[in-house]
Amino acid sequence: MRTTSGIRAYNVLFVLLALVAVPVAALLLLLKPAWRRGLAGRLGLGWPSGGRKPVLWAHAASVGEVEAVVPLVQRWQQRHPQGSIVVSALTATGCAHARRLVPGAAVVTFPIDAPGLAGRVVRRVQPDVFLFSENEIWPNTLRALERAGVPTVQVSGRLSAGAAATLARFPRFARAVLGRVSRFCVQSEEHRARLLALGVAPQHVVVTGSLKGDGRTVEAPPFLDALEALARPIVIAGSTHPGEDEAVLSALRALRERADVVCILAPRHPQRFDAVAALLEHTDLRYVRRSQLPAEDAAMRQRLAGVQVLLLDSIGELAGCYRSASAAFVGGTLVPIGGHNLLEAARCGVPIVVGPHLDSVGVLAERLIAAGAATVVHDGTELAAALANTLEPSRRAAAGAAARRVAEEEGGSLQATWEAVEDVLRGRAPAADAAAVVGAPR
Repeated sequence: MRTTSGIRAYNVLFVLLALVAVPVAALLLLLKPAWRRGLAGRLGLGWPSGGRKPVLWAHAASVGEVEAVVPLVQRWQQRHPQGSIVVSALTATGCAHARRLVPGAAVVTFPIDAPGLAGRVVRRVQPDVFLFSENEIWPNTLRALERAGVPTVQVSGRLSAGAAATLARFPRFARAVLGRVSRFCVQSEEHRARLLALGVAPQHVVVTGSLKGDGRTVEAPPFLDALEALARPIVIAGSTHPGEDEAVLSALRALRERADVVCILAPRHPQRFDAVAALLEHTDLRYVRRSQLPAEDAAMRQRLAGVQVLLLDSIGELAGCYRSASAAFVGGTLVPIGGHNLLEAARCGVPIVVGPHLDSVGVLAERLIAAGAATVVHDGTELAAALANTLEPSRRAAAGAAARRVAEEEGGSLQATWEAVEDVLRGRAPAADAAAVVGAPR
């Protein structure tokens, strides 16, 4: 059993922050009914009780991470058809996506990582293994799982330089939390090195890559044929944040002097759909919201004719749009978020434009940039110029082919991660020469 002193300090801080946050949160829940979605799950209510054994509990943050972990969950279903599956996500949209992709699974919003609450959820679910994606490390949940004897595996794991530096300032807390993870399956050697520097045992960390590199085939949304019929280049601005939407719209206004494009603009968070629509109202760009498109094909084509921006105010359709794109800007990179999924575009052979903030996708971004598949910009003016250059046919073909090559090299993570999960369930550590890298070379 690991030391609990670091966790106690975390819980003291948690309680102090809760005393301040609870009254504010209560007021927001009263004023914003949409925020109440998933509240029962966050409070530990409505969780399934001891399903058919074995029980897999898989956790991911939101839509993109749920999408990536689904093939691993499906692999578990194939091996344990008699068992049960619980999927949790931080967001209501992530839960809704999980319900569509994993029918038959119990899907619940992840509980608040409060002392006692996490333990009650673990005792109720009685999982045989807990898989969590990327950086979803919750101290009280990990402690409760360890106490229950449940192995825990991080998949598509990553640890940014900033997060590693913060943890290094609190070594007791870092040991108490990281020491409770049975196996870290990380995206690259860079993330493995950061974990080792924090004291994680080498045999507990393997490089398996990102599950997003083995993404499943996604169906094209129904409006894509109508957009393609316009015979205009399609530019995607995906997973955008405040500050990026303005840059994208500025770039589109500048770009229309050089190319007649239609842009699919997909804000990262659903609660921002209306705000981005309001931004569009104050421009001279003609736009339509996805939610306002008619269902009938002819009417849909007529509604899209002459449109310069399609505001994608829907969930789960972005990935299917990339197959028709001529260029893509991937958000979370012009503002200090760290970047979102680059592989969705790269797998479809789409040239990529990003901002300079690439902490979360750094290794892959470097490979794409070095291959000539991605371009870094710093503002709307540079974004317009980069898109115009990318849309030139020969450059688009070369950059798209390079993007597809890099994406193909990222494959193999699903099998490597599954092997690591099986090793954990069998109580085996990876061989000394396999602890660093498992699966395809990277």
